[in-house]
Amino acid sequence: MNFKYRKFPIDPNNCPFPNKKSALRPVIQIDFETNKGTFGYFVLIDSGADYCIFHASIGEMLGLDIKLGKPLTFFGTSGEPQEAYFHEVTFKIGGIDHQCEVGFSYDMEKLAYGLLGQEGFFNKWIVKFEYHKENVELKEITHR
Repeated sequence: MNFKYRKFPIDPNNCPFPNKKSALRPVIQIDFETNKGTFGYFVLIDSGADYCIFHASIGEMLGLDIKLGKPLTFFGTSGEPQEAYFHEVTFKIGGIDHQCEVGFSYDMEKLAYGLLGQEGFFNKWIVKFEYHKENVELKEITHR
C-alpha cells in the first residue's frame, strides 16, 4: 500500500534554504477502534526511532492506565531523558490490523505526531521510501 508524504510549512526566517517553503515527511494516519468509536492518529515513519512511541493522551483515549505499562527511559533528539510506558495495542494501517508494543509518553506531548520505529513496525513491515515521488510504500511481512 502507498501513502503520500505530507507537506509541513517551514518558517522562511528560520531556514537555511531561502526558497524552501515546506518539508516533506513520511507521516501517515493510523486508526484505532474503541467501544466509543474510531479515531485517527498521525505517526511519523521513523527509521531512526528504536521503538514505537505515541502521545500518552492517545493511550488514555484507549482506556489504558499509562503508568502501569513496562517503563523505559529513552533519549530523543533533545538528549534529555524521557519516560515511556509500554502496552500492547492494536491499530489499523491502511485498513490492516497491526498489533505491537507501544510506549506511551507524557514527555512528547509537544510533538505533532507519534513515531513508528524499529521494534514493532520496521520488524513487521517492508518500508520503501521514495522521496522523489513523495511516496512511501508499505508491505506487511507475512512470514518470519
